[in-house]
Amino acid sequence: MTESPHASLLALNCGSSSIKFALFTPEFERVFSGLVEAIGHGQTPRLKTSTGESRQFGEADQGHADVLPCLISDIILPRAGAISGVGHRIVHGGERFRAPVRIDPEVRSGIAALTPLAPGHQPHNLAGIDAAMQALPGVPQIACFDTAFHAGLPAVRREMALPRRYARDGLLRYGFHGLSYEHVAASLAGLELSGKRVIACHLGNGCSICGMLDGTSLWTSMGFTPLDGLMMGQRPGRLDPGAVLWLVEQHSGDTGAVSKLFYHQSGLSGVSGISGDMRTLLASDQPDAAFAVEMFVDRLVQEIGAAAAGIGGVDAIVFSGGIGENAAPIRSMTLQRLEWLGFDLDSAANAAGKKRLTTPGNQRQAFVVEADEERIIAQAVISLLA
Repeated sequence: MTESPHASLLALNCGSSSIKFALFTPEFERVFSGLVEAIGHGQTPRLKTSTGESRQFGEADQGHADVLPCLISDIILPRAGAISGVGHRIVHGGERFRAPVRIDPEVRSGIAALTPLAPGHQPHNLAGIDAAMQALPGVPQIACFDTAFHAGLPAVRREMALPRRYARDGLLRYGFHGLSYEHVAASLAGLELSGKRVIACHLGNGCSICGMLDGTSLWTSMGFTPLDGLMMGQRPGRLDPGAVLWLVEQHSGDTGAVSKLFYHQSGLSGVSGISGDMRTLLASDQPDAAFAVEMFVDRLVQEIGAAAAGIGGVDAIVFSGGIGENAAPIRSMTLQRLEWLGFDLDSAANAAGKKRLTTPGNQRQAFVVEADEERIIAQAVISLLA
């Protein structure tokens, strides 16, 4: 194990069941990165790094707050050299946080106050902040917000069809996965999509869609919390409000139990009864696994249609995230159902995992863009430290 004296920026991305991390030079060269996945809910965390290391990392009953100190001290710091700044992905910024900000006690309190809006994420984001501050006292910490990319959505799309006083109290459609979409937006010029109508699909354990015009968010599937929109690994996506009320009644008014159902027991996991991991479901021969996959694709296609209506058409679709980047069958099923929109799938390119998924001369194109939220975080750190 050798230290990298040039690595000075650390990006921490604490998700609902994972921790992604990356070390960058000030010139944004990625020198070391990795992932701890399967954190919480009785799973045994596993570590994978860019140097090829892959092993169990922690115990089945450990959460993010347990894993992070060891991850920073044993895995990251020995390879980091001097760290000049740490950036954190924060899922919910509410109305207050519309751009990256340096973390102080007041900012941390503001982030913590938003926990009820993202209970499956915000505590893990705070755990990342606390662990980094303890391991690196005095090193600047920067918060980067997933909601910020969507802050410019038209008011008619941010507000809900409720008395407007609720919007003034903060009941708005915020949208999420903004750091991922910011990276997609930065990639559009290289794909010759500048000025185009692009529907970006971030598909992972959490899933959402963003309709962009020239890299600006105009429509998004997620709303007030990360529960809305697409079917996800453990989350149901869009629900009839009457169904929510019925479920609360069925649980004798226990909103905590319903919240657990929505955040941890629904989506692919709940429908299949097997797993929330798309890889497991695609490899399964169980009918309920196939049904869950079919439902996932059906909901995805419907939301793509809504996004196209929201931005006045579509010139290209971009797939990103773990499912979007790696699940060729999902991309194939989705694009085949969108042939009526003019998408001509190149099956060989899709199966081979190529960046372009459609035939080159096709009027409407589809691409894969590897998610890189960590690079966006590192760029924000440099910007605020300059």
